[in-house]
Amino acid sequence: MKVFTRLRSNLDTGLLWVKNYSITIACLALFSLASIIVLWPKITVQVPAGNLGVIFKPLGGGVIEDQVANEGINIKWPWTIITNYSVQIQKHSIDLEVLTADLMKTKVKVTFQYEVNPATLPILHKYVGEKYLESIVVPEVISVTRGLIAGFKSDQAYTSNILSLQNAISIDINKLILEKISPPGLSDIRLIQISDVQIIDIQFPEDVEKAIQQKLVELAKADGYKYILEAAKQEAKRKAIEAEGIRQFQETVKTGLTDNYLRWKGIEATERLANSDNTKVVVFGQGAGGLPLIFGDMDKSRTPSSNSGASKN
Repeated sequence: MKVFTRLRSNLDTGLLWVKNYSITIACLALFSLASIIVLWPKITVQVPAGNLGVIFKPLGGGVIEDQVANEGINIKWPWTIITNYSVQIQKHSIDLEVLTADLMKTKVKVTFQYEVNPATLPILHKYVGEKYLESIVVPEVISVTRGLIAGFKSDQAYTSNILSLQNAISIDINKLILEKISPPGLSDIRLIQISDVQIIDIQFPEDVEKAIQQKLVELAKADGYKYILEAAKQEAKRKAIEAEGIRQFQETVKTGLTDNYLRWKGIEATERLANSDNTKVVVFGQGAGGLPLIFGDMDKSRTPSSNSGASKN
């Protein structure tokens, strides 16, 4: 009972205190709410999807290398700075002029994909900065591309060697970036990855392009002539084999083709034709070896006209 009475007394005392200082409490609440509203942009930062934030504490040691701000809203001290970096795969294009091995000036458009390493993002921010693409990646891509294209002639660099050229550009760029932007005291720390390098557009001077196209046409014609000559050689071989077969056949059968045999075959053919029902004319050849010639119904062509005349009468 005494405990209840004491609690009741404390509650009454508290309510009385609140009543006496209600205005002060209301002012403090309004001040706190206003402070939160005003300071909200300073104490929070939103990291978009596909990004990470590098934390920089001016009063606490600079760049925090073992921690990043994740996607979403992050609470921070007003003086702490969070810099957003995209960790997605990004694409960039470069237009540049290069010289080939035969000193041909060529306009080339190179595209490539790049991405930062999330695990080393604070180190990239500390030693390179936000403009790493302009300060490191693009100059290296231009340098490597020009150096490799200079080893090819204008009619070679962009034909059968295009794939190997693109792969070589990608490999050399990654190697140079790994060597040139490694942090002090550290080696083989990959901060940026370059991939999918493509040469998507090539422009020669107009007269050079025509000369290259004409050369390619002539090469195609020359290849076509090779197939035509090969086909002609094969056809000649076929005809030679066919002629040899005919000659061997004639050599085989000519010993059996005697005059009496041929006369007998002619008599058999004449007998078969003579037994047919058609009207025919027989003409006998002269000499002992002459065979009869039998012509078909000579009046057959006039039969329709004679029948037609009879019907008219």
